[in-house]
Amino acid sequence: RRVSGALKTHTTPPFVWDIAFVEIFSQDGGFDIVIENPPYVSTKKLTDPTLGRDEVTPANTKAYKAKLARSVYQAFPEFFGYQPQKDTKENPASAVKHKLDGNSDLYIYFYFHGLSLLNAKGTFCTITSRSWLDADFGKDLQEFLLKRCHLKLVLDNAARRSFKAVNINTAICLISAPDRARGSSLQHIARFVNFTEPFEAILDAVIFYEIETEVRRNALPEYRIHLLSQDALLADGMDEETKYTGNKWGAKYLRAPDIYWTLLEKGSDKLIRVGDIAQIRRGVISGANQFFILDSERIATWQIEPEFLHPVVNDRRVTESLLIHPEQLPHQLFLCPRERGALRGTAALDYIESGESQKLHQRPSIRSRQRWYDVGERQPPSMSFAHRMRSTAKTLYASEGCYVTGKFMELHASFKSRVPLCFSLNSTFFQLMVNVNGRSNLGYGELELQTSDLGNLLCVNPNFIYVKGGIDVSLLASEDWDVLSPSPARLAIDNVIFDILELSQGERDGIYEAVINLVETRLKKAKS
Repeated sequence: RRVSGALKTHTTPPFVWDIAFVEIFSQDGGFDIVIENPPYVSTKKLTDPTLGRDEVTPANTKAYKAKLARSVYQAFPEFFGYQPQKDTKENPASAVKHKLDGNSDLYIYFYFHGLSLLNAKGTFCTITSRSWLDADFGKDLQEFLLKRCHLKLVLDNAARRSFKAVNINTAICLISAPDRARGSSLQHIARFVNFTEPFEAILDAVIFYEIETEVRRNALPEYRIHLLSQDALLADGMDEETKYTGNKWGAKYLRAPDIYWTLLEKGSDKLIRVGDIAQIRRGVISGANQFFILDSERIATWQIEPEFLHPVVNDRRVTESLLIHPEQLPHQLFLCPRERGALRGTAALDYIESGESQKLHQRPSIRSRQRWYDVGERQPPSMSFAHRMRSTAKTLYASEGCYVTGKFMELHASFKSRVPLCFSLNSTFFQLMVNVNGRSNLGYGELELQTSDLGNLLCVNPNFIYVKGGIDVSLLASEDWDVLSPSPARLAIDNVIFDILELSQGERDGIYEAVINLVETRLKKAKS
């Protein structure tokens, strides 16, 4: 009835699978196989496709995302605990016990709809961005696949990108049809395979027979394979309250070399999450950097009072060393926490009014502030870490603190642990953690970490470094930190870290080899 009623309201009937393929769904219950390559649309660009660019608003974008979520809830009401009688047009999440992450990229919805089109014995094959394997918004899909499907294969390729014209790293997944029986899929084995040769070079039935019959984690010339039961995968992603919070499948089971697992085992009592030793937050997000970030020329033009200007790091290339010298930085951050009435007669007020003449105060990212020109008061961090990097991840250090923009993350730690933590985060051991766990779905070769990613990374506990006394602050002044060619300063820090972990010479060599291979493979793949 609902379908027929909807059809009457359209001059052009909408596409409905059950009607367009009535013989398939009435007789077989769905397709034998569904193959998918959905559009690459990130959540930031996810809007109603029926609207023109000028018609898009935050309100209709929110409504469209709610519509997408509802369509998934209706496809699998048992899993999401969907109760139609509680549904509201504006907020379908009020009708579910388990709601989809609102930051999901478009392809996440395609996964669920593709799976819903299968018959009981059907197979789903898809190629999408591999970001869901590691990103927070992938947790809902991960949990669904573990509890309701057989995740047969997850295939990655370290040698070459799948699409020349799309700067996105992809993964191919082979998945069984959803089983309506709760938890019936947990006994299945999931296989994560990372090929070291282009796909066209390994299209051989013998290789895929080996993959299908492999019984343990293994590394061969053409690929590396990691096997886990779906029950173990589910348990590994649970929090203390037995709620599934997601896991970094791509990092752990596709990219992690053998030395990674060795280090986790040997250093279990000496490693700590970065988030447990430091408070991490995003750098200053101004909403209009052209106004809030000033160079020397604009400062000279406006003659803004010094009390409203503070040195800021706006570019990861601002220094070759790890040390930040605020007085040498080329940019200043406009910080003005005062009410307008207290600014009468100041150059700062003139500058604010110039921004209003450009209608900056009407920007959606700014207008919700109590004072649009006030980005908020905060303590400048002693350490900062760039969201994106190419070959080398650097943790910068400013002894007296220095502001950073939203391109960076701030790290706030106790005074005692600052320098040893900076040492730990600039070691090659930590480079391994970054390269294994960072989000490498960007096709340009860059690696990306968000605040939650950085907080979950393991590092050597700075307390061990402090006790050992292996701290020579002058090392941070070195201008050579290229991870592909370890400098004397990096080697000196590494020796402290490796001694704490009690690593053999072979294990130390293995870390350097693994990091160099991960970085070179990532950069080479970006050019493919």
